[in-house]
Order: sequence, then C-alpha cells, then structure tokens
Amino acid sequence: MARRPEKSSRMRFAWALGIVIALYGILTILLSVHVIDQQSSARTDLYAALETLDQLHQEAMAATSSADARKAIANAWHDHRAFAAASPQQARLIASQLITRLNQEYPHPACGQTRPAFVAAAALPKQRACMVAVGVKNNQVRVTGYDTQGIAMDNFYEFLYAPTGRSD
Repeated sequence: MARRPEKSSRMRFAWALGIVIALYGILTILLSVHVIDQQSSARTDLYAALETLDQLHQEAMAATSSADARKAIANAWHDHRAFAAASPQQARLIASQLITRLNQEYPHPACGQTRPAFVAAAALPKQRACMVAVGVKNNQVRVTGYDTQGIAMDNFYEFLYAPTGRSD
C-alpha cells in the first residue's frame, strides 16, 4: 500500500495548483480585455453604418409625401434597420456609395485587419471577422456587422447602445 504524502509535499502541490489557477485567471482577464477592445472597434463600424442609414431614413421620410412610400420606408427601418430606396437600382447605387464613403471616413479597419472594414455583401470573404457587409435585398439597403469571431451582430442592440469610442 502506498504511503501518504508528507505534509510539505501536499503544501507544495497546493501552492503549485494555486499559482496555476491564478495565472489562468490573469490570462483569461487579459484575453477578455483584448477581445472587448477589438470588439469595440467592430461595434463602432457597425454603429457608423447604422447611423448613416438612419440619416438617410430621416431624409427620405421628410422628402416623401406619399403615405405608402412613408410606410415602406418606416417598415424597412423598424423591421431590419434598413433603408428602403425607391428601386433596386437606387438601392445598389446607395449601397456602393455608402461603402465608399464609410471606408473613407473610417480608413483604419477594426481589429487591426488589413482589408477594408466595409464591403459589399456579395463580396464578403469567408473570414468575416470585424467587418460590416452592406447589401441590397429587393429595394432595401441593409448592413450586417460581424464581431471578432465572425458572428453577425444585432443591429437593434448596436443602434440602441452606441459604442463609447473607436479603439484602433
């Protein structure tokens, strides 16, 4: 039968285990802070795109007198946080201009990426982490932001809770 370990051996093991657990906790905190910092720049990019669509939405609502057109514009914004253009061609033109404008205003892509932060949804790469896709569905211009893991972010949450600032 095996002997019971001495008290000093048990204490060394307890200290070693405690140190490993503490190091693991510290590394976990550092990684979490790093991911949150990267995520904030991706959130800022999505918020900028949503803010631009909101401005377009407000301008279209002010310029439209037709009740049906106002309802279509309002429904697109309320249902998808999208901008309802008058036609699919106009929506494609607005999406293209939006991509160009946002890439000029935010020239430093989120998460230290080398590719542009704002891309056409049709040209979205397989690795979509920290990107904002601008696409057209029917006559609506829609944006979808992707977080550090490449998972689509919620437009409603991101628009309601604006990020505090861009951290490049």
